[in-house]
Amino acid sequence: MRNADDKTEQIIAAFDEGLSVAEISAAFGISSDAIHSRLERAGIASKHQERLSKEEQEKVNRERIIAMVRKGFRTTTIATMTGMSLPKVRGLVKKSYIITQDHGGNEVLIPRHEKNRIERPRNKWWLFRQRRS
Repeated sequence: MRNADDKTEQIIAAFDEGLSVAEISAAFGISSDAIHSRLERAGIASKHQERLSKEEQEKVNRERIIAMVRKGFRTTTIATMTGMSLPKVRGLVKKSYIITQDHGGNEVLIPRHEKNRIERPRNKWWLFRQRRS
């Protein structure tokens, strides 16, 4: 029984150090559900705390990525700099920007609030002129 108590204390110490449950389960060779149950028996609401910390981390990442987009970085560059996967970065950027390509094949990010604005073409302008009643 002493061995199980020692292991529980080590798990609690590792969790307090900031390791995730997945990392702890890999280190101790125990399933993540068993680690969650040990932490909850010890009085630590691990699943709830982990979910909150993950949400905060995602919020910080989203703000960082949008700030980088505003500075003019492309999604591939942002993915390389942050270490996130390209589909995940593109998914975050798509929420507030339209991702298109210009004639040269370069990526262009258009803010979503400008997507409904229709520009009058310079050629055939008479087709788009305002009608006066």
